[in-house]
Amino acid sequence: MKETDLTSLKNYISKIDLESETAYEELFCGFTQGFNMPIIFVPLKKESFCFRSRNNQNGKDYLNFSDLLYPDKSFILNYSRANKPCQQVFYCSDNFGTTLTELLPYWSKDLKIGDSFAITISQWAFKREIYVACIPDFSNVRLMKILENKIDFKEDATLLKYWDYINSFFRAQGFNQPSIYKFTSAFCNALMRNSQIMGEEINGILYTSVQDITTQGWNLAILPEFADENLEIKSVFKIHLRKQGLDKGKPVYDNYLNPEPVFCKNLDYTLNKIIW
Repeated sequence: MKETDLTSLKNYISKIDLESETAYEELFCGFTQGFNMPIIFVPLKKESFCFRSRNNQNGKDYLNFSDLLYPDKSFILNYSRANKPCQQVFYCSDNFGTTLTELLPYWSKDLKIGDSFAITISQWAFKREIYVACIPDFSNVRLMKILENKIDFKEDATLLKYWDYINSFFRAQGFNQPSIYKFTSAFCNALMRNSQIMGEEINGILYTSVQDITTQGWNLAILPEFADENLEIKSVFKIHLRKQGLDKGKPVYDNYLNPEPVFCKNLDYTLNKIIW
């Protein structure tokens, strides 16, 4: 990548108002037609695990496998990290701690101190290898371990600057600045589109975790058609949390009912049911 290409990209993006109704379309157009986007392809092995969490609405248990997949299009009203409105994506993380910390700010934002809530976490296994596009984050050691011996960024200093610039958006807190998702979703969809044009079959986007900076987790946005056919649910468990207080302005939680997660009694693969 040339330094002039990166400068042109930055200038183009700087002129786009993320609060505008046309921001997503302008960004997607630039990423797919105006600029050459580097793409890093990574395979994730068959039988690897991922985790997904859902807030138990009104304390009700989830009883069907499908309840723990992606929501219906009619419920997807906003931009998120890798999707635009009405676009279904199976979001998951490399461990249950990451998927939990990613979503806690959203689930607890309207809760008062002392309020409690339940969260259901599901573990899924890949029935076959999945090929994804990776957005490298040089501050995330665990994520970069995946790219070890696959690419040498030292050979291209401008490429290093490019990914660091892109990650400045992916590291941004969408909870406080939801318009940032117009950038990230446009970028992810452009990666998918450009990969298809290149003849590469990718089924997801791998990116850094914003919330889980302590253990340096990573997240995965998977196409629903791949998730439907190639993910198998392995375990389901539930935890009860209480909003205990604040520490430096951030919520603190405790598990007030059980020190350990409550696992479901059985998974019925014939009826696709969760037995509690």
